[in-house]
Amino acid sequence: MMKLERLARVVGLSVGLAAIGCGGSSTAGPGPADPQGGAPSGPLASLDTSAPLSETWSLEGGGPAPFLFYAAENVRLSAACKPPGGPFNCAAATYLRRGAPAQVPRRQLDGRMSAGTRACMSLGNALVNGSNSVGAQDTFCRFPDGSLVSTGALEQYKLHVIQ
Repeated sequence: MMKLERLARVVGLSVGLAAIGCGGSSTAGPGPADPQGGAPSGPLASLDTSAPLSETWSLEGGGPAPFLFYAAENVRLSAACKPPGGPFNCAAATYLRRGAPAQVPRRQLDGRMSAGTRACMSLGNALVNGSNSVGAQDTFCRFPDGSLVSTGALEQYKLHVIQ
């Protein structure tokens, strides 16, 4: 809890952590050099037991793509990341659950681009725009293995604003 409080202060959140449903330990884990180290912790540790909704998004330049949406955690992730009955097995899920937060300078958060998009760019990953059947639009971060995660999830769970 102490690490989450420290992260909230760095990001400049003035809302109490209990009020936004955060608790437990920090989501920060081993950095990109050690993506397999340690067990997942924090609010995304429960993704294994959550029941996701299946969605299809049309990706710009790529056609339809299946996703899993974990509503309680607000995470949209490539469906191939979690085969039925199996463990997560993609770079996007591994990063969300174990990777160190993306470092984004405060001066880059000027409103012209979302913080999640900046986080994806700071990781050196590609951005992909998508839309669903009802016209909603979202931006996804493509990891080197082709797996995708919504930039909103990166903003919510994997952003560290630095000076």
